[in-house]
Amino acid sequence: MKILLTTIILFNLFSCQEKTPIPIEKEVQEQIVAEKKSNPKEDLSISNGIVFKDAQGNILSESQKDSIVENTTVQALRRFDDKLNNTEYILFENYEDLRGFVADDVIDNLIEESTLMKAGGRGAVITKRVIDQWKDQKLPDGVFTMLDGSTKTFKDFEGELLVINFWYINCGPCIAEMPYLNDLVETYKDENIKFLALSFDSIPDITNFLARTDFTYMQAGIDRAFMYDFTPVSPAHFIVDKEGIVRDILIGAPRNTSEIYNRLVSVIEKNKK
Repeated sequence: MKILLTTIILFNLFSCQEKTPIPIEKEVQEQIVAEKKSNPKEDLSISNGIVFKDAQGNILSESQKDSIVENTTVQALRRFDDKLNNTEYILFENYEDLRGFVADDVIDNLIEESTLMKAGGRGAVITKRVIDQWKDQKLPDGVFTMLDGSTKTFKDFEGELLVINFWYINCGPCIAEMPYLNDLVETYKDENIKFLALSFDSIPDITNFLARTDFTYMQAGIDRAFMYDFTPVSPAHFIVDKEGIVRDILIGAPRNTSEIYNRLVSVIEKNKK
């Protein structure tokens, strides 16, 4: 059975994020709507519904679920059972309670993300996820549209160090850092480095924005889903080597916006070698 596991919580990050929630741990919300279940045996045949289980995988009746929620400091894992088309909520107190029911590597990852969340908040968790997915990986195939209407792929930029900025028009931190990104382009204007800005906004909207705001990166429009494959948060910066391999990633905007210049210079210099 193919199972997708996620945990449930929303949290804040000092950067722009479209309303694409990144779920992690949280006390179960009482407003979750549960289908009425008279007993566990009947629940086994439920399809296209919501099912609650305990940490050992036993289906809970409505009264059992209510008792746990009311009397325990409880968290939940949400996963989808694509055989029965059910959304399952697994109630537990500690991640360790799930061992034997959920794969160890999933539990280890949840514990790590929980620790990161407590120490660094949402930004730390998102950064970890993006880095785990993309660092030292080759950029995928995929087409994006330049302002002149031509199309390119990431392969077209191989042979040169590539600095990618993911942004969009309504992202305040993205706009705030543009003067420092322009300084970056000026600093490396005589070197074999390309600077590419990708936004999911339409080409006419990007063009109108650039008529009012100076942003000297090469500009292109990218499909929203394709952009979210890279990062759910903007601004984000990927440093890509000459072979098209992602070598460094910066997610979110620093509180002191001007710091982005030095951060990018640092990773660019490291990857020029």
